[in-house]
This record gives sequence, C-alpha cells and structure tokens, in this order.
Amino acid sequence: MATSMVSSVLSGLFSLGTLLPSIAAATRRLHDTNRSGWWQLIAIVPVIGIIILIVFLAQKGKVREIEGIVEH
Repeated sequence: MATSMVSSVLSGLFSLGTLLPSIAAATRRLHDTNRSGWWQLIAIVPVIGIIILIVFLAQKGKVREIEGIVEH
C-alpha cells in the first residue's frame, strides 16, 4: 500500500517535471515561427488539431532583426 502511494507521487512529479519544459519548448518553437504560444491549445481539437500543431512545430524558424541584431 505504501509503495503504491510513493509510486503515484513519483509518477506525478515526473509528469509535472516533463510537462512544463515541454510546454516551454513548444512555446519557444512557435515563437520562432512568428506564432503565439497559445497555438498549443489547437491540440485540443480531435485529430486535426494535433496534426496542425506538429506542422507548425516542424516549420523552419523565421529570421528576425531586432535593433540591428539578427536572430536566427
């Protein structure tokens, strides 16, 4: 019984520890393609939503120039 509780706590911590960086990385990737991080919510739409999100994340990033500094 105690091992079950420890297992579920560790599982929850692992899920949280991997979910937050994944959201942050996807947001950064979407920003690289000049889209808002809120586009991740399109994955809620069944089937087509996740396909659209994967296409957005797989696109090549845009080059931006901010105050004379070129970012890639």
